[in-house]
Amino acid sequence: VGPDAGGDKPGRGPRGFDTINQVRRAGNFGWPLVRGNQPYHEYNYETNQSLGIYDPQKPVNNSPNNTGLLELPPVQPPLIWYPAGKSGEFPMLGEGGRTACAGPVFHFRSEFRESGGFPEHFDKCLLIYDWARPFLKWARLNEQGTLAGIEDFSSVLRLVAENKTSDASEKGVVVRRPSDAIFGPDGCLYLLDYGTTWGANKDSKLLKISYQWGNIAPVAIAGARNAAGREPLTVELSSTGSLDHEGEAIRYEWLLEGKVFSTEPNPQLLLQKPGDHRVELRVTDARGATASAFVPVMVGNSLPQVRFITPQDGGFFTPGEAIKYQVAVQDTEDGDAAQDPEGFNYRTLVTASWSKSASGSPEVARGMALMKQSDCFNCHAAEQQVLGPALVEIAKKYRGQPGAVPIAVERVIKGSSGVWGQLPMLPHPQHTTDEVNMMVTWILSLEPGAGAPALIRGGAGELMAPKDDTLGFGVLEASYTDLGREGASPLSGKATIRVRSRRVEAEHADEISGPQQLGGAQASGKKFLGAIADGHTLRFPELHLGGSPSLTCRVASGGSGGVVEFRAGSVKGELLASVEVKPTGGWDQWVELSAPLAPSTGWTDLYVVFANPGKSGLMNLDWVRFDKPEFSKTER
Repeated sequence: VGPDAGGDKPGRGPRGFDTINQVRRAGNFGWPLVRGNQPYHEYNYETNQSLGIYDPQKPVNNSPNNTGLLELPPVQPPLIWYPAGKSGEFPMLGEGGRTACAGPVFHFRSEFRESGGFPEHFDKCLLIYDWARPFLKWARLNEQGTLAGIEDFSSVLRLVAENKTSDASEKGVVVRRPSDAIFGPDGCLYLLDYGTTWGANKDSKLLKISYQWGNIAPVAIAGARNAAGREPLTVELSSTGSLDHEGEAIRYEWLLEGKVFSTEPNPQLLLQKPGDHRVELRVTDARGATASAFVPVMVGNSLPQVRFITPQDGGFFTPGEAIKYQVAVQDTEDGDAAQDPEGFNYRTLVTASWSKSASGSPEVARGMALMKQSDCFNCHAAEQQVLGPALVEIAKKYRGQPGAVPIAVERVIKGSSGVWGQLPMLPHPQHTTDEVNMMVTWILSLEPGAGAPALIRGGAGELMAPKDDTLGFGVLEASYTDLGREGASPLSGKATIRVRSRRVEAEHADEISGPQQLGGAQASGKKFLGAIADGHTLRFPELHLGGSPSLTCRVASGGSGGVVEFRAGSVKGELLASVEVKPTGGWDQWVELSAPLAPSTGWTDLYVVFANPGKSGLMNLDWVRFDKPEFSKTER
């Protein structure tokens, strides 16, 4: 990794280059006399005069500090070299930041065909990559071991430096900063992705990249609109997303009860009689490989309609206080919950889960969803014993124990008895090992009083928010399972809303443009946003500010101070509140400042704009609190 000089300087030498060198024997690879095949000038620092260009073939080290050879061996040229700007020799490497990395070299073996190793096409190719730019490419060497060309690695990886979107929304597997790579004995590539930036990144990961030999089977994806309802039912089927990785044409077959009823990609299906059906989409590529996907269709029963009356999506909760909820349910067959609350209450289930980030843990969230779809909550609750032990007690017993997860998974699938008493746990063969693994992972994530998911039956009630201020996000889900209808199974409808703590940690902003996340012992959660300059912004999406008459900021300033503006919809949107921050006497001298909040209805993206024209080092921001209507200085 070379020096930082951004441009060539007359009389001194070339701009900075990163180089990848091939070492065949001990030799002189240039530094500090030559860089990127370009020599520096010998320079007299006492007189500030250039003494001419070093000769790469006969370099001379006449430094007064030299105690070794005066005449050095010829400089060995690098294999690959590139600056921060565009490279004339290697334009395919792009431009921008640079932190060159290289290796390993791939060596093919025939047994890789059985282990998923890379093919012979890449034999003796060098893998080159860049941590900062980033890129991942093959340097192809010829029989003499010299560079024959540079090729892209694969379209399955996208290398993106900026974390502007989540991995789930980006096509392919995203790599932010490749930092190390090695080929295993199986011929597969093991690649470390450092993640978005310096420090402990949530998006850092280890990737195993294998190669699928032979024909790759197609992918079948089946979807349906109007897949449940009263008879006669017309279902609109879709194969959107189905594909063949090699780009060959695929053939479609839709089957009902094992019989093909259409070969169109997106047909309609008319069903006259009540009943449960499983529609299959089968796709076949030009070489005969097939794949199937299934869509459940239920005729004779309508999906219940569920919605939250309170709280509102995007609204606030206060840590340690109850959240009052009310759910409305309407079902074509069962009626309206408002007319028969007792009849609906037992079949209405409301849950709440809590996390430190807006996204939470996908694996944990999926595990909770699978638990609710199964019969688990008939016998278990999060923190209370029902027929079986409380889930937090199970977590306490097995968390951190080596081998506990696979044992628990086997017990759930096969059933068990005598572990927590004489009452047996029924087997659950309908779940796959992966599904049960996610369910067990969710259980082991629970801790008493620390945001353990709450679960209550009934269309109205209270859910207790955790006292932990760092658990700033909550997901409330209400589900109702109807009674079904003769010939048609019960269906479950659900509604989900998200709420967030009235006190929002600054570093939890969904977009941070300019400020840096820093650490401090006196800050909430020991983190805050600092290095704030004029024009820096934050964005908190989809907040429901109605009912909050004021807001409060916790700030510190050992610099010039400034104004914190809160705007609706954009950085130049309606000004909802403004807080003037004067120097507080130090960067760790925190104060709380309040300002009235303009009346607001509905949801808005809230932008926080820092202003003090032309100035930097304005302030630190720890958190923002959207105050309750009864908030007063005494409570603060």
